[in-house]
Amino acid sequence: MFKGLAGHLKDKNIHSINALPSNNIELFDCYTGLILGHLYRNFPLPLTLTAERFIDYKTLGASNRDTLEKEEALFLATVKWLADVGYIHFDGLSGVSFFEVVLTNSGLLILRAFPEGKDTAPTIGEKLSHCTRDENNGELRALVSEALGLGSRMISPMTRSGI
Repeated sequence: MFKGLAGHLKDKNIHSINALPSNNIELFDCYTGLILGHLYRNFPLPLTLTAERFIDYKTLGASNRDTLEKEEALFLATVKWLADVGYIHFDGLSGVSFFEVVLTNSGLLILRAFPEGKDTAPTIGEKLSHCTRDENNGELRALVSEALGLGSRMISPMTRSGI
């Protein structure tokens, strides 16, 4: 389960499995926003990204093994995709962990941009960092869409990393 969403839902007494984003694109957007926000907040330090930071294993447990496997697969695919298209770089992976993950120059430039229609702070990266802490999925997804749109104009076509 999407960890940021799980904590938010506990306060509202909603069954968290039913309130998860309903499709892969929504989950991808949420993971992308959380990952980019976390890397931006810690830049330039390379980090280890683990699925445990983003997936609530306690809530899912063994009874929801299929959902857990889907969450892990989506997390892994999201990090690999972000690296393949040039937003981030990582030096290796093992299981559900990526090592020495850092924003690329292109990723940093995109996150330093101001949201459309604004020419003052906060930047997309700063806003993503706040969304990560505030667990605001609507704003998080909108910022991810804006960052990916900007990235599609700035970053050269996708090349596979081979990992």
